[in-house]
Amino acid sequence: MEFYIAKVANTLLEPLYILSFFLLVLVFLLLFTNLKKVIFFFAKFLLILFLFFGYTPLSSFLLSKIEDFIKPSRYPIQQLTGIIVLGGSFSFELESKERNEVLLNDSAERLTKALEIYKKNPKVLILFSGYSNKLKPTGWNESDMAKKFFLDQGVRFENLIFENQSRNTFENIKYSKDIIAKYKGTWGLITSANHMPRSYYTFKRQGLILEPIIVDYKTGTSPIFWINFDILSGLNNWRIIFHELIGIAYYKVTDKI
Repeated sequence: MEFYIAKVANTLLEPLYILSFFLLVLVFLLLFTNLKKVIFFFAKFLLILFLFFGYTPLSSFLLSKIEDFIKPSRYPIQQLTGIIVLGGSFSFELESKERNEVLLNDSAERLTKALEIYKKNPKVLILFSGYSNKLKPTGWNESDMAKKFFLDQGVRFENLIFENQSRNTFENIKYSKDIIAKYKGTWGLITSANHMPRSYYTFKRQGLILEPIIVDYKTGTSPIFWINFDILSGLNNWRIIFHELIGIAYYKVTDKI
């Protein structure tokens, strides 16, 4: 039930949907009412929302704070026993199956970083954790695609472990912690920079201290230019910010962090 509630909440809090909702309300008022004050209020509110979401310096600043909250590990990767790669690099499960080709999304660096570590440390274990985050999965699941991806890239099968039950971050940890605990040594955690704080501290809450291997940054380190407007970039930034901050708050309230 928790999984389905989270999916609904994420949809309702999608910045693009928020803008679309108030736009539809405004159109309805214009077409079917003569409430000038109410129409003016919604028009002004919609404009403010548009400017807020499109003002990218603010969202870039907040997103950079999330991405830099956990510092990257300096632990030698040649000494790692294993790395856990969290799912999220695949969005086209059905298309991948139909084309017999692994199709990656913009979080693919989670996988390529694992390959980079494997080439430098051929003994490292790669634990991929993920089934699907969709309500009605179709086609290959994420573990199926990760298996094909890693084998096609020359990773030995004996180096691979797959956890194919999890649908969200907490389930990643729930179903992976016992696997990691079986192997003595130091493990690394690979996930996107914006996702690392929630993942790292949820693992820590379960008694596992992992080395953070951070990938998929959306922000840089240059000084922010505070006069900029880009509605598409802004909407994407706020989508990530809302998702992670609400996720962290919920995990805190439910004692997962």
